[in-house]
Amino acid sequence: MADRVEDAPSTDGTDAAGAGDSLAPAVTRASAILDVLAENGSIALGPSELARRLGLPKSSIANICGALADVGLLRRVGTGFALGRRLAELGGAYLVAVDLVQEFYEACRRLPVGSEETVQLAVLDGLEMTYLARHDGRQPVRLSSQIGRRLPATSTATGKAALASLDERELERRLAGLTILPATTPKAHRSVDSLLADLTQVRQRGYAFDDEETIEGVVCYGVVVAGRQPGEGPHAASITLLKARATDERVPALLTDLRSLADQLADPLRALDRTPEREPV
Repeated sequence: MADRVEDAPSTDGTDAAGAGDSLAPAVTRASAILDVLAENGSIALGPSELARRLGLPKSSIANICGALADVGLLRRVGTGFALGRRLAELGGAYLVAVDLVQEFYEACRRLPVGSEETVQLAVLDGLEMTYLARHDGRQPVRLSSQIGRRLPATSTATGKAALASLDERELERRLAGLTILPATTPKAHRSVDSLLADLTQVRQRGYAFDDEETIEGVVCYGVVVAGRQPGEGPHAASITLLKARATDERVPALLTDLRSLADQLADPLRALDRTPEREPV
């Protein structure tokens, strides 16, 4: 059973308790409400019963339950509340992300050439990429894209691969109102027109290229991971290495591995021992 929240109504009728224990008491109470309802399965509970179990004011419980129901985290059942469908959607999204990260690490270890380099997985959020996982091979590169960090999609290989996969209307919506793009190196795009020209090339050749746009002396190749988490993302994978190592002989092999990685992540039912066939850039 959820821990009882020691928070009683104040004598003047206001709900003042809890402020000293939490910077966001409403969030803490919402979590406690979800815990209690989860323990009761499909049984709906009213504000009075929830207030009794949690030791919180009924008015506060009713307000929080109403807000949770408005966003789908709870559903109204008569005068009570039960868990909402939005929780299932969020739980499913979390499990997909966890599975995707695990699949990423397993697939990276099998890459014939790419496993020696730095391989990353990221997801598009607005105009930023959030980095979810990173495989460091025998030739690791010191990067600014640590796990959990967000970087501009307009200058990273993962970001440009993800943006290039969006339909025209969605891309226009995300870029609307922008005049100057964030740039961390002199080679990064500063105008939307320059970015759009680059995205056209990404679509034509099938991969994105970060030519020292994020870190000087470092290049990165990125491809989109199709078919994961509809409505979110998209995801993209990349291989990063020192520019001096990006030789004419090595790059085609890395791109083949990168495409194979994206294919495996898009379709986890692919044979795990599939050996990538070498193909030209």
